[in-house]
Amino acid sequence: MSLLAQIPTGEIAQTVAAQAQNLDPIRQYILNHFGQTGLYAAYMLAAAIVLLLVYKLVKFSFQLVFFVVLPSLLSAFVMTFFLPYTFVYMLPATVAVFTLGLVLRSVAFSKG
Repeated sequence: MSLLAQIPTGEIAQTVAAQAQNLDPIRQYILNHFGQTGLYAAYMLAAAIVLLLVYKLVKFSFQLVFFVVLPSLLSAFVMTFFLPYTFVYMLPATVAVFTLGLVLRSVAFSKG
């Protein structure tokens, strides 16, 4: 049996329909007070907010990979040659250092 055959599509459809029913009062309120144009504007606003959130998540994930994961792996590997510790022992320390660096980098850029 394939993995796709195990997905409960009926339950997913019912959940989506229930969520749509929860949003009907909001949709009706916007339609009554602002008309069809206001509903289109609300849809565009919701789409813009979702796109902004997706952009921020993708940007954060790339920053995490390029400023924490790769440098910590590389530095832990290099430090195993110079220090008497193993890679597994050094990796949490380097991850902590580079995570702190990413946090300080984001705070420094947010202040201007």
